[in-house]
Amino acid sequence: MAQKLSAAERQALKREAVGWDELSDEDFARLFSEGQPVKVRVRRPPPKVLTIALDEPTLNRLKRVARHKQVRARHLVAMWIAERLSQERAAKNHR
Repeated sequence: MAQKLSAAERQALKREAVGWDELSDEDFARLFSEGQPVKVRVRRPPPKVLTIALDEPTLNRLKRVARHKQVRARHLVAMWIAERLSQERAAKNHR
């Protein structure tokens, strides 16, 4: 788990971000072309499984919608849940 940044570290990152934002397009392109490629390996923890029971008509409708969107039903459900949780977080932050 990532550690929280100290106030000084947050401020340093903000100053660095401002510096990057103030670069001209030409300077950014120059720095980008001078940079060296790096390989980054991102490891995600395996997803946890949640089993739910749906009645047959609901499951059939879900499968039809997923087929229409050309995704698997479980992926569609995962996307819907993620979207809804994002909406809930946004609503909570506006209170």
